[in-house]
Amino acid sequence: TAVVVLFDHEEIGSTSYSGAAGALLPSVLQRLVASRGGSSADLHRAVAASWCLSVDGAHATHPNYVDRHEPGHHISLNGGPVVKINANQRYATDAVGQALFADVCEQAGVPLQIYSHRNDIPCGSTIGPLTAANLGMATIDVGAPQLSMHSAREMGGAADPAMLTAAIGAFLNHES
Repeated sequence: TAVVVLFDHEEIGSTSYSGAAGALLPSVLQRLVASRGGSSADLHRAVAASWCLSVDGAHATHPNYVDRHEPGHHISLNGGPVVKINANQRYATDAVGQALFADVCEQAGVPLQIYSHRNDIPCGSTIGPLTAANLGMATIDVGAPQLSMHSAREMGGAADPAMLTAAIGAFLNHES
């Protein structure tokens, strides 16, 4: 069973009844399991056996600020979806999740890029870590690459949305 969740208030911290830090998703999942005659133990087993794919934008390597990016992780527009990793868990992806998503993308014929934020520069975050902590569910942070995130001139590659959509579809249909 796949569940798609679109949270509110992501850009202002997600701490609302309908944000990723709120109780909405755990409550909905509890009610879904109960509506099928399941118990809280059934929900916990399902969560433990599940993956969350947190989809957001991803920073492409900006040509004017190449020095602000990790040298070994050049991210290109139209280069395919991006898996985001961070040692401080500002992105929720771990090695197992990265390998799983890479395998799914390879099987689907979708190129994949790996974004690792420089550890000497503060890093933003996504709702991935909030959802992972709130549910106790393994989470993979992915996104489409873009330049000038949050600016009036934010832009992405024309081919990236279709590649990200193909990767998400392959992930949702993957048997793990």
